[in-house]
Amino acid sequence: MADRQQQQAEALSARLDKDGRAGRDLAWIVAFSVVIALTAYTTDFFSRVTGWAGELSDTNLNGVLALGVLIPLAATFYAIRRYRDASAARDALAELAQHDRLTGLPNRSFLGDGFTTILRRADRAGGRVAVLFVDLDGFKKINDAYGFDIGDDVMRVLADRLRQVAGPDDTVVRYGGDEFVLICAGMTTAQGAERTARQVVGAIEEPVTIGGDRLRLSASVGVAIAEAHCKRPDDVLHDADVAMYQAKALGAGRYALFDRSMRDRITPSTIDRRLRDALASGEFRLVYQPIVSLWTKRMVGVEALLRWHDPERGVVRPSEFLPALEESGLIVPLGNWILEEVCAQSRRWQDEHPDRPPLNIKCNVSARQLAQANFVDHLATSLERSGADPAHLTLEISEGALMYDVASAWSTLRSCRHLGVSLALDDFGTGYSSLGYLRQFNLDLLKIDKSFVDGLGRSREDTTIIEHVIGMAKALGIVTVAEGVETEQQVDLLRSLNCDLAQGWYFSNPQPPSVISHLLTPSGTPHEWRPADGDEDDLTGPDADAAAPPVDRFAGSTQDGADLDGTAAGPEASAEAPA
Repeated sequence: MADRQQQQAEALSARLDKDGRAGRDLAWIVAFSVVIALTAYTTDFFSRVTGWAGELSDTNLNGVLALGVLIPLAATFYAIRRYRDASAARDALAELAQHDRLTGLPNRSFLGDGFTTILRRADRAGGRVAVLFVDLDGFKKINDAYGFDIGDDVMRVLADRLRQVAGPDDTVVRYGGDEFVLICAGMTTAQGAERTARQVVGAIEEPVTIGGDRLRLSASVGVAIAEAHCKRPDDVLHDADVAMYQAKALGAGRYALFDRSMRDRITPSTIDRRLRDALASGEFRLVYQPIVSLWTKRMVGVEALLRWHDPERGVVRPSEFLPALEESGLIVPLGNWILEEVCAQSRRWQDEHPDRPPLNIKCNVSARQLAQANFVDHLATSLERSGADPAHLTLEISEGALMYDVASAWSTLRSCRHLGVSLALDDFGTGYSSLGYLRQFNLDLLKIDKSFVDGLGRSREDTTIIEHVIGMAKALGIVTVAEGVETEQQVDLLRSLNCDLAQGWYFSNPQPPSVISHLLTPSGTPHEWRPADGDEDDLTGPDADAAAPPVDRFAGSTQDGADLDGTAAGPEASAEAPA
């Protein structure tokens, strides 16, 4: 063993002794590469067993014929725990199979017999069991930006925090990926479960310091209470999962208590099939939110936003189906359809209004869609078939999509530029990209995230950030767009900071193509915009409120039909407007 590995092993061994996890039966602490080199039996073990724990049969360790179980202790260190009795070794191995290697928590396997046992004990004691389904919001960005090693470190920290929240009779389970389940035994009231949920949300929101960086995360928590004499533990987990999706619909860092009405809503077990049917049946629609010049207050472009019109349930919240689109891979064919539809709509508006300057349509592209080998070919085909002018199309890319595979993204976007389309960086400031990417990717447009716009004039920090972002963009020749503008004060401040464009409920909620077409006519607007029960969600954006058919209420006209002087959607509108 190399000196450095030896030092690490000794330090880890000392820590384990201090924690009471090491004893006489701990043979030695070794680096993973050294384990492989120990004996032929060890090599045979690795060829026969997959996963992170297994049995070393008849392995001669330190001169003692014994049975060994490989136990993970850290990222690269393992212990060989000796057992002279085969039954004890196999029992230990079975226990290891029910625990997560990274966090040491029980894993999903525990939720079979282990959860059933907890329910029975609570039933005998006359108590109830609450289940909290915890989903870390946006954890993928940590892995994308910092790598999996840092992501693992963060996951361990968060797992420890959940342990601290849990009571002595509670069980924290790592369900998989970025999901945890907290089983609270002996819970007597729903209020107690909600109190625990608030503690979980607060614990996750505490910044995590890794190196010199302070990372901020949030969690969506679904809460379900097991009914008395519950015979089907899976039903309780399912209910908590459904409530978690409801929490996500409310926005990041929220919790929701399950009620029976939620059972009719979309769940992970049904959404994949329903989304496939919806795509085949043409249930998805695009609406378009105007983008306005802060200097002329005229509409100069629109952003295409996705809506799902379910025949049975009406308009479905984007937050209910967008995560499933990513996970299922359906975001790729749906994203291709969006590209085709946007190009076709661009051409229709050009043909309908030949005397008016064409609108620039901004179309969101997801990370998975951008990573497809045929993405550029599909874009070229969509432009060619529709006859749309590529100069009037802008692809909006999130920071996460750029950082998923920088080299591949750069190559793909360079090819897109050769087709004549423009490029925009969406939600700037919410991810982890470096400012160097603005130059590397030769971007045309930078969108300032709503979270910063919300603090404009109220938070000196947010105002300063926006000021510097705009100044930097100006120096690089990049156009700036402020998202989520809701008040006249925000408009005035953005103008004073030399921001170019803006979109948000102050100017307009998202509209169907027919309304946008009307705006382009001489008899179009100005008009009053009343906030609908809509949202500003996009194909890759954050959670938001439910969408509704856009409002069409006009109060006048102008010469060129595209003057949007927002007057109706004031501060009271922001309560309905999405985050």
